[in-house]
Amino acid sequence: MLPWTTKRVYLNLIEDEGEERIRTAFDPETYSRLVALKDKYDPTNMFCLNQNIKPSRGLAQPVS
Repeated sequence: MLPWTTKRVYLNLIEDEGEERIRTAFDPETYSRLVALKDKYDPTNMFCLNQNIKPSRGLAQPVS
């Protein structure tokens, strides 16, 4: 079956497994678009719970 799999994961099945695991849920183009949206609408990473996509800028820690 391995040749027919996409090697991607469902976000609902991911817990706190790290950023690389979240990347596997998306193809590279989609992930890049999501990062661009995060940069535009949440550059401080305020909404960082669950399966977080971090902004590309190295900004301050999320607001608690």
